[in-house]
Amino acid sequence: MFGCVAAVLVACGSAQETNDPAPGPMPPPGSTADTPPEPPGTEVPPDPPKPGQTCTREAQAKTAPVSLFDDFQKEIGSAPDKSAREAKLLADIAAQGGTPLADPKTGRIVFLAKGAGSWKAAGSFVGWDAAKSVALAPIVGTSLHFAETNVTTSFEYKLVNGSAYLEDPLAKNVMWDGIDRGFGKRGEMNAIGRPDQLPKDKGRLVARGKVHATKLDNDREVWVWYPPAYDDGSCKSLPSIVFHDGLESLTRGDFVGAAQDTYAKRPELAAVLVFVHLPTQEVRMSEYSFGGDSKGPSYIDFLVSDLWPKITKDTRVCNQPAARGISGASLGGLISTFGAFEKPEQWGWVGAQSASLFWDGNAMITRFEQEAKKPIRFYLDSGCPADNCAVTDELAAVLKAKGYDYVRIKEDQAAHDWSFWKKRLPGLLTHFRENQTACD
Repeated sequence: MFGCVAAVLVACGSAQETNDPAPGPMPPPGSTADTPPEPPGTEVPPDPPKPGQTCTREAQAKTAPVSLFDDFQKEIGSAPDKSAREAKLLADIAAQGGTPLADPKTGRIVFLAKGAGSWKAAGSFVGWDAAKSVALAPIVGTSLHFAETNVTTSFEYKLVNGSAYLEDPLAKNVMWDGIDRGFGKRGEMNAIGRPDQLPKDKGRLVARGKVHATKLDNDREVWVWYPPAYDDGSCKSLPSIVFHDGLESLTRGDFVGAAQDTYAKRPELAAVLVFVHLPTQEVRMSEYSFGGDSKGPSYIDFLVSDLWPKITKDTRVCNQPAARGISGASLGGLISTFGAFEKPEQWGWVGAQSASLFWDGNAMITRFEQEAKKPIRFYLDSGCPADNCAVTDELAAVLKAKGYDYVRIKEDQAAHDWSFWKKRLPGLLTHFRENQTACD
């Protein structure tokens, strides 16, 4: 227990305060839901801009240009292979920022939907009023439907087919729709139009699509959240954290909401957050564990060898391991601990929330006891007494004995649940960067 006393939140091992985040966003009118939603460190020095590099919101937050659609309309009638021309349009849209297509100078917006049906676009640009939604017309000879309107401010929307509100699969700029659909049900995103006009004090979430895992031979969705500091024009690189259970972190834990609130109060702590989803929930135990037939080592290889090169190709993130973190809850906390211990050259910080450290007879705790100290800092939290509390205490005791830099947070009577992990997330984010200056 390290001298801890009972309290709502207790920090052991080193001083740490945790602030409750602001409530998450409310769902938009018109969306369907199964359940309603529940109501100073040191700044990283700026990098010198690369030639031609512009790091403002207006330059970086874009959707595909309407010129792609205009060219398509001119050519589709006489195209010898209409399917090939349609495929080229969709590929170009994906490569250049996703839907909706936009002309920032005029405010012209083009919505697209693919497949049979009675399609409309509804969103904040019409006050989520179904009666004012924009009807999409079919494009003859293709599987596409389209509609045009004019919007000069940022807006959220969903596509509507009949009475069903659907995510726009072509959209790259997105945000959680605010509806916690409950355990086992997929959370959903609203698409964002005119992301260049999002408030400058708010971050932005980009869907990177599916990324292939070479050794696992499967694909998984990835989202990247850029804090306001990323678009402030300084072109500086930022620290980063990889989160497991990516979609649940976004749509059940509202981790973006908690990060937004934390960084609004402490902008010098800002980090790029990378959310990695699972192909299916059926592989979660296998990919987030180790030993025997478990595939955790191959999952870690995916993060290092498949995903990270794609992230660093177009995202300004720090290179030093001390400025790169890996974090998760439950089994996600276990695989984070395992991953950093295996790859300290990749991650120098671990966030482990209610980690399943009991796995394989406390195998990770034994490794920490028996193997040489690694250059890793640790944030450990859990509810107590029943939320993996005792086993987390055991790891904290070993870390203390080995001389690790760590913090142990306890929340009295807290359950093994996303709402509690979100509540403690500000402390996790703060520990990652407070008084840390490493970057490149």
